[in-house]
Amino acid sequence: MNKLYDLRFVIGVFFLIIGVLLIGYAFISGSFPEYKMKINLCCGLLFSLFGLFMLVLKKK
Repeated sequence: MNKLYDLRFVIGVFFLIIGVLLIGYAFISGSFPEYKMKINLCCGLLFSLFGLFMLVLKKK
C-alpha cells in the first residue's frame, strides 16, 4: 500500500501500461501507408521509456 502513495510509481505504471497498449495497437492496426514511421509505435516507445524512467527514479 505504501507504493501507491509515491506518485513516481503510479505515474510510471500508468505510462508503461499506456505505452504497451500503443505498441500493441501499432502492430495490430493497419497504419497509413504514406507515413514512413508509425505514430502509435513512436508514442508507445516514448511513453514506455518515460514510465520505466519514473520507475527507476522510484528505486533510487
